Amino acid sequence: MAWAKIFVLSIGSLLSGSFLVGAAAGAAPRSEIRFAISPLFPPYESRNAQGQLVGLNIELGNALCAQLDVRCTWVDQVFTHSIGALESRRFDAIMGMASTPQRRQLIDFSDDLYPLTTHLVARRYSGLMPTVRALKGKRVGVLTGSNREAFALAQWAPAGVIIKSFWLNDQLIRSLVAGDIDATLQGTAEIRQELLDTEQGQSFDFVGPPVTGQQLGTAVAIGVRKSDPELRRDLNRALEQLKQSGEHQRILQSYQQEEPEAATVQDTHGPQFYPSELELPFSEAVRVGSMLYISTILGVDANRNLVKGGTGAQMTQVMTTLHDLLERHQSSLDRVVKCTLMLVDLDDLALVNQVYLGYFARSRLPARSVLAIRRLPHGARVAMECVALTEEPLGPAMRRGVGN
Repeated sequence: MAWAKIFVLSIGSLLSGSFLVGAAAGAAPRSEIRFAISPLFPPYESRNAQGQLVGLNIELGNALCAQLDVRCTWVDQVFTHSIGALESRRFDAIMGMASTPQRRQLIDFSDDLYPLTTHLVARRYSGLMPTVRALKGKRVGVLTGSNREAFALAQWAPAGVIIKSFWLNDQLIRSLVAGDIDATLQGTAEIRQELLDTEQGQSFDFVGPPVTGQQLGTAVAIGVRKSDPELRRDLNRALEQLKQSGEHQRILQSYQQEEPEAATVQDTHGPQFYPSELELPFSEAVRVGSMLYISTILGVDANRNLVKGGTGAQMTQVMTTLHDLLERHQSSLDRVVKCTLMLVDLDDLALVNQVYLGYFARSRLPARSVLAIRRLPHGARVAMECVALTEEPLGPAMRRGVGN
């Protein structure tokens, strides 16, 4: 399961005791650890009907404090200013933050608390995928100051994806349901609890494979000051002890949720349609299970103009377009199983084969048919359509955000 920390914030004291945590030789023993968290984001941290702090990060923090025999104090802190507030010593640590390379330049992190996975969520049958081509001109919601916002602004916004930032997840979800945004980047647990497992969320689903990128990170950890290596060492030691005793796994298990299968896009049982951005009267590809059916490809550029240079140049463009299309749909040339080649003049077959064999490995040549065609659109001399396998679904052990 992947749980992402978006904001941090709250105050309450739990547990007591005394342990030499982060104390240099001759310094007074540390009797408490002040964690910055947020009570606004279930299932990580929130308040129940009685006003008590609950959630995954709360349980993990309390367990670490108990292991170190110190008092846990929870401190409200807006996430966008949390690193600065940490350096100002408003608290000792940030509980549950994605440990991205950018943040590691500013602060240190404990060992990983749990994995972090990000998914695109949109309406079923929307045809959206977590690629810049599919999302160009679409509105994607993210939380302000989050690692997902950093990723979307760096990787998608320059390509024409419209990024909409929200302070609170419930505001974001209301906008998604109302149609004010087209999709959102989310972790598995929070979006299932807040939308997908609710009545209003039945028309939404995870679309495409997990989204990865440097700005997203791969795990959630505890942020500490670089000037406080003792606290980091003590937290790591306590975390390892919790793992050895089985307490860490027990806590994670109660929040565990299945990751959606990598092959799941909108509907695991029906066809998935991926229309072209050029508003053509057909989909560029249709996926059924793990099979990808690709529409006829011509040797035309992005503006649908036939490339110059004759049959050889057109075939090169066909193969380039096929390569790029396969990548967009989690496949590759070595997963193509069947192609149908169409030629206006069969005398061009030798030239076309020369280009064709430059893209496919000799040991993995797909099955192929060759058809003589009287005419092709745009006056093209060659065209091709193919069927390919997409990437295999993740195995059971890999679909879980937490595990052994």
